[in-house]
Amino acid sequence: MQKQTFKDELDTLDTIEKRLEIMFGARVRDKDRMMHAIEVQDRLRGKSKGWKGAEEIRKWRNQRK
Repeated sequence: MQKQTFKDELDTLDTIEKRLEIMFGARVRDKDRMMHAIEVQDRLRGKSKGWKGAEEIRKWRNQRK
């Protein structure tokens, strides 16, 4: 078994640090996308008062029969 040198340990730490940055950045982007989707849904929901999605789906399914 080879003994790791200080440089090898630093390279390993740099690799781990870069991977963590990528993972954390992806999570932040995902959270931002989810928050944006929620805002859009809330805005659209305000425009469609009285509209029932289940009734609309049932109507379309019955028309296909």
